[in-house]
Amino acid sequence: MAHPAWKTVVAVPAATLGGMLASQAGLPLAWLTGATLATALVSLTAGALWLPRWLYRSGQTVVGVSVGLTVTGDIAGRLGWHLLMIPVAAMLSIAIGTRLAPLLARWSGLDPATAHFSMMPAGISEMAELAGRHGADVGAVAMLHTLRVMLVVFLVPPAVYAFSPGEVAAVARAAGHWDGPLALALAAGVAGGLLAMRVGLPSSFMLGPMIAVAILSGTGLVAAEEPRLLIAAAQVVLGLNLGARLRRETLGRLPRALAVGVPALLVHLAAMVVAALAMAAAAGTDAMTTVLCLATGGAAEMVLTARAVAADAALVAAYQLSRGLSGNALAETLYRRRLSRQAGGGAE
Repeated sequence: MAHPAWKTVVAVPAATLGGMLASQAGLPLAWLTGATLATALVSLTAGALWLPRWLYRSGQTVVGVSVGLTVTGDIAGRLGWHLLMIPVAAMLSIAIGTRLAPLLARWSGLDPATAHFSMMPAGISEMAELAGRHGADVGAVAMLHTLRVMLVVFLVPPAVYAFSPGEVAAVARAAGHWDGPLALALAAGVAGGLLAMRVGLPSSFMLGPMIAVAILSGTGLVAAEEPRLLIAAAQVVLGLNLGARLRRETLGRLPRALAVGVPALLVHLAAMVVAALAMAAAAGTDAMTTVLCLATGGAAEMVLTARAVAADAALVAAYQLSRGLSGNALAETLYRRRLSRQAGGGAE
């Protein structure tokens, strides 16, 4: 049996080739989706992959820096009424997840703890860790969260491209420059990520670089554009991480959980898309951006989609990070409250 590190040596060029082929085919978010599919294929055929943590963090840092560079001095005006809607959207997504969890447990055969942490729209690693504390099936939780992000990545960008072809075609994609301002932004991003990790912020290598570079960009100290090659490399790294989370042994032992879990995840996604469209219609905002804000994918993936279609990446990041942080903070409390209601004979 090959050593996991050796499989990684195979997975990296496979992911790069997958991204390249997807890009040549003109697929939406090509480098990410192509890399994810190629890595998943390696993981499901060759067995579990080992990826160094620094590799994933480097991809997150590039995306965080990318968002930070879009921030200008008018950020407060751009947020405006969104400051009220950001927490509302996060609570709505969490509420839908908590209502779907009992149905998942009832119909899939998963225990209540596994179902609860699987349907909480928050970080994959954080939910798996919390699930382990409560005796849940960590593998099932990680698998369903991975599928949640993959479903959004594979469904939302193509839909955005399909329904807004004019806007997508009009996006001006600057080549970017490998220059001093970019080096300063990347250095600030790394420092921001390390500091965020030191103080214990979730998604530290996404949130930390974004805040650090946003301060520099918003005050006019740094103005740069990340080269396409750097963004493509970040997408490949994120695709590697996502595809490697699909484990052959986990998928093989939980067919019933998959049969129920995937439709439940799609219901959650559909509900948030409907809410986004209603919100956009009521407020007169851009529907494409609002859908990306409320979609139940990962922050990095939705931000990359926003960049690809010239949506407001900083706004998308604010919504996505709020949902993730809120889910991480509330998941355990909500589960304990559910147990308390059940112990007291309350209705589910």
